[in-house]
Amino acid sequence: MGATMLVFYRGRRALITQQVFETIYIGRMRYAIEDLTDVHIVRFGPGFDLGNRLFGFTALVAAFLVVPIVGPVSEILTGLVAGVLLVGSVLSAGRRLSVRWELVAIYRGQPVTLFESADQTEFDQVRRGLQRALERNGGDR
Repeated sequence: MGATMLVFYRGRRALITQQVFETIYIGRMRYAIEDLTDVHIVRFGPGFDLGNRLFGFTALVAAFLVVPIVGPVSEILTGLVAGVLLVGSVLSAGRRLSVRWELVAIYRGQPVTLFESADQTEFDQVRRGLQRALERNGGDR
């Protein structure tokens, strides 16, 4: 009867056993758990694109200033442009900016990204699986 292998996580993009961390990351990557050190999380927060938001706001202000300068003939066009810019500003402000997490480590002396995801649930499951595998192999490193 053979020894059973403990599986700490099995998902669509990662497999973590007591011996290996295997992931699909630009191809299938395999890392021996015993050779992983300095495992930590890097969180990439959403960026704030001040340039595009400022450009949209100044274009909206400019659209309202054009009416007195050009005259009443362009009021309909100005209203249309202002409406489009306003809708674009609202959509841009309300857009949910994504956060991305990475599990990084030192593997045989080289820094590696073990896993990355914008799905917090998936990331947390992988992180917990790796933590249990590391603890099983001699504690947190």
